[in-house]
Parts: sequence; structure tokens; C-alpha cells
Amino acid sequence: MEYYLVTKIERRITIDKEDFFTEYFKYIGESEAPTIYHRWTALSILGANLGRNVWLPFGHSKIYPNQYILLMGPAGARKGTAINPGVFLLRESGYRTFAPDSVSKEMFLAGIGKVPNGMGDNFDLDLETLVEDGASETFVVAGEFNDFMGQGDLKFVTNLTNLWDNLPHFYHPKLTGKDVYIEKPTVNILGGNTQQNFALCIPPEAVGNGFCSRVMFIGAEATGKQITFPEPENATLRGGMVRRIANLREEAHGPLSIAPNAKETFDRIYKKFKPIDDTRFTHYSTRRFTHLLKLCIILATADSRNVITTTDAIRANTILQAAERRM
Repeated sequence: MEYYLVTKIERRITIDKEDFFTEYFKYIGESEAPTIYHRWTALSILGANLGRNVWLPFGHSKIYPNQYILLMGPAGARKGTAINPGVFLLRESGYRTFAPDSVSKEMFLAGIGKVPNGMGDNFDLDLETLVEDGASETFVVAGEFNDFMGQGDLKFVTNLTNLWDNLPHFYHPKLTGKDVYIEKPTVNILGGNTQQNFALCIPPEAVGNGFCSRVMFIGAEATGKQITFPEPENATLRGGMVRRIANLREEAHGPLSIAPNAKETFDRIYKKFKPIDDTRFTHYSTRRFTHLLKLCIILATADSRNVITTTDAIRANTILQAAERRM
């Protein structure tokens, strides 16, 4: 696999003024996958790329850009077609904290931020030496989400629910006979699923325990496009995207703030949102503003800014509304 090395000189070069997502869609080109799948894949890789490097102070807490995103649709909707190019760019940029493709749930928890890529259960991990000063990050990429979640495992669902909240630490007692302590766990998920398979992997109780309110379900139908011979990848565009992602990871650090003149817009969005008329999304409606702020962090940072503007608020709200119509 070819990797692009980003030099210090390149990092000092001002990033092209073209919007990240405009450049991303140029790289993707014509695709059989729905546009909304590609957009949320781009948001997902950016959130994973930023980790805990950036945050938004919020009351007595902090909001980070991590997300749980599931591309929902029938078999053949080209979910993998959207996921794979974005994850490829992230990997090429030097990002390394991907979750292993195959690992037990216990070892997934124990190995957050510590498991070498491509290794499953056959690695030696001392569960008594997991306390670290730095953040423990992992990015779960699962084109078939059930392969990662299994079937009806409420305990694991509860663990993932807690991990979404970016706790200062995560304590899991008696894991394979020993306790596990994870410092600053930061988990991102990008997966694909069908409605039928999701019902198999997530027990009904999970709807009430908060897991589903933390997941962005990005629904779409197959586009019907048939591209017999897709255009080959543009190496120049790939190189530009890889460098851009690497630059963001290197340069984006510290807290963001909200521009004073944008707070009125956020206030209107928060107070005028009408909950989704579906009891399954009652809890999502109460957490919707947090999803909005996570998107704003990503949008501002992707534009190399540490101030969230009115434009960010409107864009994030528009992106959420488009997703909510398909939930």
C-alpha cells in the first residue's frame, strides 16, 4: 500500500480554499451509492481523524466530534461503495487506530487504542497495564454491522452507549478474570446495515437505554444507477485529499468557540426543533442538539477554523434535516 508522507513544509502551505466536501466529492466522482452515504462517510472519517484533539466547551462538559453512523438501506444500496473510499483516504493519511476486523467483544474493549491493525484475538495484551495518560481511540469500520455487534448483546450495546459520551475513563470489571481501565476512551463507528439485520443485532431494550439516540441512521434507497466501468481513481485528487486529512490531524488542536453572532441562530434551532413523529426516536430528539454541535465542530475544523459560525449552524442543521427525513 502506498502512503503519502506529509512534510513540515507541506503542512505550512495554506490548504486550498475549496471546501473539503467539494473536493471530496470531486475525488469520489460518479458513483452508484447515494450522495447522502458519501457525505456521512466524509463526516465520519473527519470525526475519527480529529479524535480528542478538538472539542467544544459546553457547560461543565466538553463535546467531541466522535460519532456512531450507520448507513441504512436494502442490500445492494452500495453502502460499502461509499464507506471504502473514505476509509482508504484516512488510512493513507497515516491514521492508524482502526479497530481490528475480527476480535472478541472483551478484547475490543481492552484493546481500544492499543491493538495493532490486522490482529484479532491472537495478540498478547497485558490487561493490567491499560492505564495511560493519553486518549485511547478506536475507529470501528463495519460494512456489515452485525459482524461487529453480534446478535442481541445488550451488555455490549450498553458499553457502547457509555463510550459514546467520551467519559474521562471507562472501567469494566472482571474482564477475562481481570479488571480493565480505559483512559479517555474515544470511539467512532461507521457501519452499514439493513432494517431486518439491525433488528436482529440490537435488542428492543436498547431503544430505551439510549443507544439508538446516539446513532445517526442514514437511510437511503438504491439509486438505480448502473455504471458499467467506473472512472479510475484520480491520483492527483487522492494525493490532495490525503495531505489535507493529514494536515487537519496535525494542526487541529484545542477548544473551539461559537461566534457571538451565531448564538441566536443556535438558540432558534434548539428551541424550534419539532421532535420526529416516531416513538422510536423520542430519545434522539433530546440528544439532537449534541449531534448538531458535533457536526459544527467537524465543519469548522475541516475549514481550518476554531470558531463556529452561523453558516456552520445552518449547514449542520440542513445535513441533520436531510438525514431525519429518511430515518
